[in-house]
Amino acid sequence: MSYKSSVKKEIEQYDNRKYAAYSKNSSEESKKPKNAKGTALRFFGLLKPHALPMFFVCAFAIGSTLVNIITPEYMADVINLLDESIKNKITTGNNIDFAPIIKQLLMLSGVYFFSSLLSFGQSFVSAGISQKLVCSVRAQVNEKLSRLPLRYFDKKTKGEIISTIMNDIENLSGSLQNSMLTVVTGLVQVVGSLVMMLRTGNWLMTTLAIFLVPVTGFISYRISIISKKWFRRYWDTLGSMNGHIEEMYAGHNIVRIFGHEQRSVEEFRQINSNLCRNAFMANMTSGLLAPILTFVKNLNYVLLCIVGGAYYIANHLFTTGGAVQSKYPFMATFISTIMKSSNNMGLGDIQAFLTQSSNFSSPIINISKIINNIQSSLACAERVFNLLDEEEQAADVTDNEPTELASGHIEFRDVSFRYVEDRPLIDGLNLTAQPGNLIAIVGPTGAGKTTIVNLLMRFYDIQGGQILLDGTDIYTMSRDALRRNFGMVLQDTWLFKGTIRDNIAYGKPDATDEEIRAAAEAANISEFIDSLPDGYNTMLAEDGTNLSQGQRQLLTIARAVLADPPVLILDEATSSVDTRTELKIQLAMKNLMKGRTSFVIAHRLSTIKSADNILVMRKGHIVEQGTHKELLAADGFYALLYNSQYTEGIPPEDDE
Repeated sequence: MSYKSSVKKEIEQYDNRKYAAYSKNSSEESKKPKNAKGTALRFFGLLKPHALPMFFVCAFAIGSTLVNIITPEYMADVINLLDESIKNKITTGNNIDFAPIIKQLLMLSGVYFFSSLLSFGQSFVSAGISQKLVCSVRAQVNEKLSRLPLRYFDKKTKGEIISTIMNDIENLSGSLQNSMLTVVTGLVQVVGSLVMMLRTGNWLMTTLAIFLVPVTGFISYRISIISKKWFRRYWDTLGSMNGHIEEMYAGHNIVRIFGHEQRSVEEFRQINSNLCRNAFMANMTSGLLAPILTFVKNLNYVLLCIVGGAYYIANHLFTTGGAVQSKYPFMATFISTIMKSSNNMGLGDIQAFLTQSSNFSSPIINISKIINNIQSSLACAERVFNLLDEEEQAADVTDNEPTELASGHIEFRDVSFRYVEDRPLIDGLNLTAQPGNLIAIVGPTGAGKTTIVNLLMRFYDIQGGQILLDGTDIYTMSRDALRRNFGMVLQDTWLFKGTIRDNIAYGKPDATDEEIRAAAEAANISEFIDSLPDGYNTMLAEDGTNLSQGQRQLLTIARAVLADPPVLILDEATSSVDTRTELKIQLAMKNLMKGRTSFVIAHRLSTIKSADNILVMRKGHIVEQGTHKELLAADGFYALLYNSQYTEGIPPEDDE
């Protein structure tokens, strides 16, 4: 197998492993926490700084719930007074005395008003806690990200990190807090309503109300099993859809070149059809929970109304001297049975019991509905906590904190490094770069070219050896002090939304207009900038997409020129531009490298002929080094690499 084929196969296998892992995480693990109890306890730990406001939130919520529990008793008194007044009017002919009724209604209105104040206080304080919690956790996550090593960002996609910062934290503070509060107030309401129903001494109606609990639990359990299966299929299919869209639109040029548009459209239609079907079934099955539970609740309410009505009839309409009078024998038997357990409940008492039964059943149904939301919220919280628990990069040691920039003398002494513990990559690397030298690093993919740069910048920590800057071990100085000595121009340009002036001055915010213009002239882009209507005040789109690739690259070079570092790291950036722009970039890079120690990761070997030293890397080792002429004369691996760029052959990575 050729080197090119082996690399292609390795990349495909890596992508397949990564996508499989992504699909698994999206479909199963992301929706359910692995340690729900531990996550919930840790979430409550986040609320400790807000303990006093949370106390008031819980107090307001519980107070409002308790008030709602006792209001049916006031309403019962009103109805009983009306009922007695009407009966008295019928039997005696006296006028109805509305004074006690009005007094009771005023008291009821005051109770409702007090309940509204408590609810408002709960919402007001809770909203403040929620936003403070969001700000606090986002700040913790942002600070954590600044302390994480580069390997964390290598194993996580940008989308995952952004989703954690935005969506997961928002869900953590909103849904989880509200869900927990719903459970707490729901339990208070269930217990309070149950106590109020038991106070009536009506065992039959209380038993009917309590019977709703096991029925609701059974229905919720059965429906959750079915809906979970369909939601898992939905998330699997959604992962396939995202992968297909990203693949097709990222490589739309290749799709068109090979005429695969129709095949791509058909594949999209098939995935989209499966996604719609799975989404429909998932939402339909989960959506059944609310109407079924509501139907059961209403059915239970109807039964309670029948029994309550029978009580009222038995106590007030169908009794004469203790005997039941009815022309329907079965009705007489039913009412007689009711009378044996009757405690002479009035019309208002029955209405109050029905209200309490509704207060008892509603929280149970609400808690059943939000169980999935709680699990999803805990899963979001767990992802946030996992990020906060990630191993941080080693702390800075500032034994030798230089106050001035270095001259650019760099030395690697017997450096060893590996990304994976049991897979050595660089072993015993020795390298010296004198100030002002141009050091080119060449080699096949995976040889360790970029790794040397990452080690020099302390993006990764070495496992053995030393790296010295002007004779000082870089691990005895802070990362900030070290990186002030370096400037980087990478193949992938990075520009932010703002003016051209701001982008050039990114590495030196206090730069004057003259310094910015001089940097642009050194980068051979001042003429283009002056031709723009707004000149240096021209606004760039996000990532500079309103400029060409070559223009973006020249701006990054101008940014490095303005920073004026003693050491440069250049990842040759001329592979995707035209010949004329390539010459301009090469000239700008030549101006940039004057008087500086420069490390160039070379892809086109023809561009490094003038390098002071060329390092030829293979499998993490420097197998050859010297000038261009010396290496060609040696007719070794470098010569094979160089000649392969002008022939059809690709040098094999294996020794054979």
